[in-house]
Amino acid sequence: MNIFKNRGNWLALAALVLAVGCTMVWFGLNRNVALPGDRTFFVLVWLSAAALAITALVMKAGWFGRIVSVPALVIGLFFPFTVSISEQVLPPGTIQVGDTMPSFSAPDDTGQIFDSERLRGNPVLIKFFRAHW
Repeated sequence: MNIFKNRGNWLALAALVLAVGCTMVWFGLNRNVALPGDRTFFVLVWLSAAALAITALVMKAGWFGRIVSVPALVIGLFFPFTVSISEQVLPPGTIQVGDTMPSFSAPDDTGQIFDSERLRGNPVLIKFFRAHW
């Protein structure tokens, strides 16, 4: 029996490819700290994948289509939900590129106290590392 004779199976596979592809692009942009401010496109693609998965199930997809529809449906609904509740708004007074660095002191890599005032008048690049676990 050919699993792709059933149109529902094709829709389910298309839903999974769409959901996984969009998610891979999302995490690629996230890795490069380049997520767009307007995330509508991603939300629409994920919701389209969920709609395709539901359509495949309604069309009575075969066993293959039913199995493939589930992760497409989960991805297609989970990511738009998390994106919609995790709006990232910068608080007032956030330092922007080119702003004057506020004074601070902190321990350096040897445990000695570092004072930012020693850098005044020199160009400075400060890089913060996100935790990776």
